[in-house]
Amino acid sequence: MGKLRSFINKRAKTTIGMTMDMQIKLPRITMIGDLHVYIENHRGILRFTADEIELNVSGGTLLINGEELVIKMLLSEEILIEGMIRSITNQYSTDQSEVKT
Repeated sequence: MGKLRSFINKRAKTTIGMTMDMQIKLPRITMIGDLHVYIENHRGILRFTADEIELNVSGGTLLINGEELVIKMLLSEEILIEGMIRSITNQYSTDQSEVKT
């Protein structure tokens, strides 16, 4: 099974070194404690308040709930959010999963 996994992992990368999640633009979420969240591959802000930020992502939306949320950096596909982050919810068109902090 280890050889098969290694083969699949090698095939998942293109000749220029992009992994599968980069190719299909899945959101990549990096959290530092409950104070910062860095999100790559978003497709725009749908809603923004001090308690909730909703982002458009591939296949649905990403909902960040917290307190005193502030957008510290915003680029075309990247965003850095600071504040007291309580939860991040993936709301896909066919599935819904949640990660609580």
